[in-house]
Formats: sequence, structure tokens, C-alpha cells
Amino acid sequence: MSESAAGGSTANGSVANEKAVGEGRRAGVKSLNHVAIGVSDLEASLRFYVEGLGMRKTLQKQTSALTPELMRLPEGTTGTTVFVQGDSRVGQIELVKWELPPGDDGRPKRPGDFGMGQLSFPVALEDVGVIHERLVEMGYEVYSAPTTTTVKNYGPVTLFLCEDPDGIQIELVALPSPETVREFRARAAAENG
Repeated sequence: MSESAAGGSTANGSVANEKAVGEGRRAGVKSLNHVAIGVSDLEASLRFYVEGLGMRKTLQKQTSALTPELMRLPEGTTGTTVFVQGDSRVGQIELVKWELPPGDDGRPKRPGDFGMGQLSFPVALEDVGVIHERLVEMGYEVYSAPTTTTVKNYGPVTLFLCEDPDGIQIELVALPSPETVREFRARAAAENG
């Protein structure tokens, strides 16, 4: 694909497909609506995301007859889908239990693989330990205790990683406030002169 076909620069240096809509606004993505995850056991996944992580169910439904065609799935594929969401009401996870033809033995993605390898969820600092303890008590694969580290040009973060029932790596991370990031960057700038 040529650069201009991919939305890159054209020979005259302009960006292809740069069309304004309305009041000079550029057409584009505004936020993340949802991420769909194929699961092997819908009830086990709901237990992890709802009981373990504290998300809430927002919608449960069967996939439509149009879904296989739209998603290029084998004819006759069906599925049950449940949407879950955190308190922020921004972005959801769609958990889908697909009924695919026999022989489909998909595996979870890992960092280094193409495609999604990890989901990261921001949590309050005071909740990191509580969620960690709850997931350990529920028997989930938790990689380590919560750890605090400093991210260069950003500030301190406290996090731990675990796996959902299908082996998808999950990061729970307490991020610094915007004020803390600004202060951290100002101190670093002053130290580096």
C-alpha cells in the first residue's frame, strides 16, 4: 500500500484524507467504545471481571444472524456476549463466548505476539492491595505482590499483573495524578538544568 493510500504524506507533503467536517473539525476517533475478548467460559470470565475486578454488567445478548457475515466468521457461528464496564463509564469489555466449528483451538495472546497481549486498568492507589488480595483469595494467577516503580518522565506507579481465566494478561495500575506528573517533570527538568 502506498503512503498516500495508508493516510501518509503525499508527494507535495500534505496528509491524504485530511478532510474537515463541520466547524473545521477533523473526522476521527473520539474515544474507545469497547474491546471484544473471545472467552472459553463466559461464567468464569464474568466471575473474574465482575467479582474479581469489581466491574459491572451493562448488557447481555445473543449475537445476531448478521454477525458471522460482518465479522468474517464461519457460517452458522453464534455467540453469547456480555458487556462489562468500570465506574468511569468510558470504554467497555465485550466478553464473547463463541460457538465456532470444531477444531478451533485459539490461544490467548502474549506480549510479543501480534494483536492484543495485555489489558491495563487504572485503579485507585488505595484499591490496588484490596483487589490483589481478592484475586489471590479467588484463586486467580497473580504474578506478584503490588510493586511501586518510577516511570521516567511520568512519576511513580503502583501495579501488579495477573491473568484472566483464558490467560489474558491483566495489569492493575495506580497512576499518578496529573498534578504529580507535572511536579515530577518540573523536578526532573530542574535537576537536569
